[in-house]
Amino acid sequence: MNMGQGNRPERSSGGFLPRIESLRGVAALTVAVLHATSPFVLQPAHGLLDQVGLYAIKALTNGYGAVVAFFVMSGFVLARSLDRNFDAWGFAVARAFRLVPAAAATIGVFVIVYVLFGYALNGRASYGPVNVILNMLMLRADLNGVMWSMKAELTATPLIFLCAWIGRTGKPRWLLPIAAGLFALSFVGQYSHSLGDDTNLAPLFAFPIGVWLHFEGRKLVEKLSSFGATLMAGAAIVVFCGCSFFNTVASLGLLVECLSAATLIALIAYCEGKKEFAPLDHPLVGFYGKISYSFYLLHPLSLWSAARVADHVQGLGGVPLTIAALVAALSSVVATTPFAYLSWRFVETPFVRLGKSRVPRKPQVNAVISNPRQQEA
Repeated sequence: MNMGQGNRPERSSGGFLPRIESLRGVAALTVAVLHATSPFVLQPAHGLLDQVGLYAIKALTNGYGAVVAFFVMSGFVLARSLDRNFDAWGFAVARAFRLVPAAAATIGVFVIVYVLFGYALNGRASYGPVNVILNMLMLRADLNGVMWSMKAELTATPLIFLCAWIGRTGKPRWLLPIAAGLFALSFVGQYSHSLGDDTNLAPLFAFPIGVWLHFEGRKLVEKLSSFGATLMAGAAIVVFCGCSFFNTVASLGLLVECLSAATLIALIAYCEGKKEFAPLDHPLVGFYGKISYSFYLLHPLSLWSAARVADHVQGLGGVPLTIAALVAALSSVVATTPFAYLSWRFVETPFVRLGKSRVPRKPQVNAVISNPRQQEA
């Protein structure tokens, strides 16, 4: 399909953005650390210094905000992909092969752990074959609670495609009213839980915001001075971390999280080479960016063992809660990493390649003529 290319504004779709992938890794680690440390953060601190440490951990673990950031990044990255190769069938196939296999493998691991050790994250969930299959297909998310966000993302596939089409027609400004309408619906419980109590659609408006960033973000960022970009990045991080101390589900705080995440994503994507974002270039951060999806799916399995390690540390006597929380976080990350790597290497990567091979890419002749810079993508 080459719908609306004649009216498209000149821009560069670009290609792979390593720093955005690294940011996904940071977001996945944020969620994992939140789940590992929250039992300790909620306890009374052992003195002023311990209280400061617990506040710092809480500020740096805005897990729900990290999921919102995931949604913005997905909208942004998928819009870039669709702008290069706008094909509905190919997009749907690629999303299915990208999301479902790793999720199905994760549920398979959960079932094995349950059968062998009797361990379940949700003791009320059924491990019968029907429910297991529904969880593998991401039609339910009661066996692994963090999969609610992936269920929402899979549901958002038509929305992302529609928003990308609107952007390609040269009218990306219409994406903002769509996002505003979805945000207004986030206050309606029937809408937010229309896919079931195990899923929350409140942050769905973040996807159109991410698509809008692809079409309009560069123009805004290029208006900023170097100092202005640095100032905005710092402010976005501070505001995002500050949201950790509030319940942002179905509230204005949810919008604040989305806008602060969108600001940071736009600056990282369009301020190429800016040294303030150099930590995202570190190989270790890039590694977690690569395995971020599998890491996000699998990290709940490590919480039991991480809690046992932290309890042992506390049992030594006089250990601040901050130290116990950090030990739990480190234990969770270390325990999850090898399994996440194996899932990325032997499940994600092969199926992503298979999905791409199922739909040959068509040359975008008209797009290249209208915008020569796209030849670099």
